[in-house]
Amino acid sequence: MATADRLLPLSADRTRRLGLGQDLEKLFNYCAAWVDNLPASLFNRVTQMAMDALICAFAIFVSYQLRFDASVPPSHQVTMWTWILILPLLRALSLLYCGGYDAIWRYFNLHDAAVLAITSTPPTIVWAIARFIVGKTLLVTQIPVSVIVLEYLLFVALAANVRVFRRVTFEAARRSGVHRRRTLLVGTADTLAGSLRQVAVFPDINIVGLLSTDEESQGMRIGGFSVMDQPSALPDLLTTHGVELVIIADASLDSIGSMVATATEFGVEVRLLPSAENVLRGDVRVSVLPKPDMAILDRTAARLVQHPVVVEAFRGRTVLITGAGGSIGAELSRQVARLPVSSLVLMDQDENAIFEISNELTKTGPTAGLVPVVGDIRDKAQVQRVFRTTRPHIVLHAAAYKHVPVMEENVSEAVINNVLGTREIADAAIECGAERFLMISTDKAVRPTSIMGATKRIAELLVQERGAEFNGRHQTRCSCVRFGNVMGSRGSVVPIFLRQIADGGPITITHEEMTRYFMTIPEAVQLVLQAVTLGSQGDLYMLDMGDPVKIADLARRLIRMSGLQPDKDIEIEIVGTRPGEKIHEQLWSEGAEVSDTPFERVLSVHSSEVPSGFVKTLGDLEEAAMTRDDVEVRRQLEGIPIDFRRSAQAQAAHA
Repeated sequence: MATADRLLPLSADRTRRLGLGQDLEKLFNYCAAWVDNLPASLFNRVTQMAMDALICAFAIFVSYQLRFDASVPPSHQVTMWTWILILPLLRALSLLYCGGYDAIWRYFNLHDAAVLAITSTPPTIVWAIARFIVGKTLLVTQIPVSVIVLEYLLFVALAANVRVFRRVTFEAARRSGVHRRRTLLVGTADTLAGSLRQVAVFPDINIVGLLSTDEESQGMRIGGFSVMDQPSALPDLLTTHGVELVIIADASLDSIGSMVATATEFGVEVRLLPSAENVLRGDVRVSVLPKPDMAILDRTAARLVQHPVVVEAFRGRTVLITGAGGSIGAELSRQVARLPVSSLVLMDQDENAIFEISNELTKTGPTAGLVPVVGDIRDKAQVQRVFRTTRPHIVLHAAAYKHVPVMEENVSEAVINNVLGTREIADAAIECGAERFLMISTDKAVRPTSIMGATKRIAELLVQERGAEFNGRHQTRCSCVRFGNVMGSRGSVVPIFLRQIADGGPITITHEEMTRYFMTIPEAVQLVLQAVTLGSQGDLYMLDMGDPVKIADLARRLIRMSGLQPDKDIEIEIVGTRPGEKIHEQLWSEGAEVSDTPFERVLSVHSSEVPSGFVKTLGDLEEAAMTRDDVEVRRQLEGIPIDFRRSAQAQAAHA
């Protein structure tokens, strides 16, 4: 059974336990508020001694009642009241003299409980000596042995509970009004136990579960928290439990690198919490892993508030998103789901990805209009069926093959998916009368040097050609939006660098002078939604991403933000450019006309007209791709007037 499927259903017993836990939390919060209102002057050593004295007196009284079944004989009442006056004073002085009050009550733990039990012993020994040595000569020393034992046990138990109550109310007071981040703790059974004690003092941490590498601990509880699964289940749990923070409690885990990459792909913060053993063994490579946000680039991200025009454009609309399981597609799904749409159709060929994003959206909002579709954009019959069934008003096309080195070796597949797939989606949108169609492109389409960039440029021209027919042959506004690297997306450089840092290095970069444009996934998607609302007729939009960032500088910044030193703790290795890679990316070609739009960070780019005979050229290219003849497809790509020039590495690789 899949991990997520196993975790979602709640049994009646588990539901009852959760409800009880919530009731206890409310009680602790109430007590915390009451304790917090007490004068600070009460929390001193004199008050602590007085409380212990009262507890001791109460323990003596209860012990006598238990010994004599609540009917203490008159002869023993004198003894009881005499010791109620003497023993509490001895107990408080014993604790003071033996260091029993050195511990701070609000941080009371098992060690402090042991100290309490030991330092409470001397008065009990005095009492026992009085009983066995002079017990026959004096009335006040004729104490039942059971009373001596019961009093000691009752005092230690009650005094410990008072201290625990102080700690619980203190922690509840710290948590009150604080946003508590839903946290997964990962490690071995041994490190998890110690780490739970460490994180308990942080009010903003809310442990939702544990992941352990030890098979025998699966399904068990450590420190009151369930061991949900092994670290390999992290992707499922990040989506099904709304996790905001992952704490890795063992710096020597072999899977740290993959967990860091997974968490950063989901936009979840990662922290390493090494044990003392890790530190002494020298296993600690990094203690803090930076969250993939704009702070890494040393600039401020755009405010992620949807423009009123965008809200109105999506109001009551059915929206279809292709590639909905990918990094960009998933964030598109999240932001569109927060708009007043009537229905949201999520399409991806990856069944697991569709499950994850659908499940996430199900947990965060209404799902009556959520339609998950597992399908291939290249399958014409299926695409047409989906469009006939859902009748989308807005189509956001994010599905694409994007990894440059991989597509250099899979030329035909790149054309079939990025070009033919785009044509199928665009034509289906036009045929069903969709209001708007937008394709997400890349800056690698500008003067492309890679197969991926070339296919995206041809897809841009295809959308431009379809958009030019608006109001002539159809009513669908078609457009493209182009941007550079998206920080934290799957396969992007930041998660790769973070994984390499977590593994102890080296960080590998392809060229010392290489630069790229960056923006965060939420930031990119917000600007995409703004571009959708513009009155496009095949227009191409460019997102303003600021200045390009030198990859080597980015690597060094990530190392420093991880608490380490570049070229000392983590080496940087130059490995050479890969086939299809550019040293510097361009946002638009020379001679392009760039103009502003009503949105501050969205630019309109007009570079060139669709080449004559483009439809026939496109048909020939698709026909060659369907034969899987990569050599012929590569030759045809070089013949299309898109300024495609293969890099020297790519030419050498396919000479």
